[in-house]
Amino acid sequence: MSTTASVSAPQPPSGGYTWRADRTRAGSTHKNELERVTAIARSIGQAAVEILGGTRPATQLARWTTPDVVERFEERAAMLRLVQEQYRDRASLFEVHRAPRVRRIRVCSPAPECYEASLVIEESVRARAVAVRIERINRQWRVVHLEVG
Repeated sequence: MSTTASVSAPQPPSGGYTWRADRTRAGSTHKNELERVTAIARSIGQAAVEILGGTRPATQLARWTTPDVVERFEERAAMLRLVQEQYRDRASLFEVHRAPRVRRIRVCSPAPECYEASLVIEESVRARAVAVRIERINRQWRVVHLEVG
């Protein structure tokens, strides 16, 4: 009789993520990818509304967006500041942009390594729609298009 020893596969450490050859983007990471993209869309959407409200600088988008997205938001925030300076009752204008929070978010993937998200962001007296397109560029997720309604 011959006996064969069974060899078990090495177990990953509990609670941690390990890079292994059997974990590919096409395999078990789709859920992780979706969670990551959803978190980015949520953060960027809320930041965009805060930029337009004047409580955050547009340069904070630079790490996660393309340069043209940052440039568009810098221009739009500057235009809104000019309007606010000319408005007599400026206090009521700033009340509109207080405490934005993400009320709802929907994310879909129209193509590989590309996601689109729609968000509803609630402010103190109104709600805004935000659309985000996120693509993988050079192994990093980048917001390539951002619209705030």
